[in-house]
Amino acid sequence: MKIEAALRDFDFDLILRDAFEDRGLPLSRRLLAGASIGVELDTGFYAVGQLLEALADLQADSVRGERYGEGYLEMEDILDSKNPFQMRIWHLVRDQHIGQAVADLIWLRSLAYRRAAMFKEASKVVGVTYYTQDQMAERPTAAALMVSKAFSRGK
Repeated sequence: MKIEAALRDFDFDLILRDAFEDRGLPLSRRLLAGASIGVELDTGFYAVGQLLEALADLQADSVRGERYGEGYLEMEDILDSKNPFQMRIWHLVRDQHIGQAVADLIWLRSLAYRRAAMFKEASKVVGVTYYTQDQMAERPTAAALMVSKAFSRGK
């Protein structure tokens, strides 16, 4: 088999699937990996990085005894923006000790980086396309129906 053929059909979520199925990993990390499968490559990396930075700053605020410091404000912005992927990850880490949440997001960001880097290298060799879970989902989805005008109330 030629490298081009192998790369054309390569599963760029493989690193996440392996982590999701690795019973040697803590459950929190397995869930984070599973929640990241099918997420756009750049979004996966940048969204996790932004959330990680905000949580690390929130942890630093806590150590300094600041209630409404930089981390709090960053997290408030993230929560207000309601990015679906970040909300999914937030709900998985929000009840963990802040130090563990930061460590888990460092780990997840590393996976997201390696996943995107694999795609970048593969695209140098052959024209590859990554389809997100959303792009492959059969329509209509629950999310699409909830924003549909057909469900708007009284107006």
